[in-house]
Amino acid sequence: MLLQAVICMNLALIFYTWAVFSARKHGLHRMHLLIFGTGLVSDYLGTHLMLLYGLANGIDPKWHTVTGIASLSGMGFHFLLALLATLMHRTEAVNRLFHRVSLTIYYCWLVAFFSGAFAGMGHAF
Repeated sequence: MLLQAVICMNLALIFYTWAVFSARKHGLHRMHLLIFGTGLVSDYLGTHLMLLYGLANGIDPKWHTVTGIASLSGMGFHFLLALLATLMHRTEAVNRLFHRVSLTIYYCWLVAFFSGAFAGMGHAF
């Protein structure tokens, strides 16, 4: 279960990073929704598997649980914003807001990603 969770979280990192920086460079397109969605689903699955693994092994880093849920929520909001911008055919105001919050949400997500990695390594030794 731990290996699948780590794979899912790393896939989330790859797809989310790809989506954020590709959308910033090339503008938001429908392809980015697919990439964002894949990253979001990977993050959800990885988070869920990590939670199950932690509960089964008596590991409960409460501080990381809070950052993990907050970052998953931020990623979900980010996806919905991308969906809205795409459905509105990249209306300028929505697209501008999307790019303004994009890096902030992404960096907050990275904090949760790396704090989880460090928390997991702390329990591995």
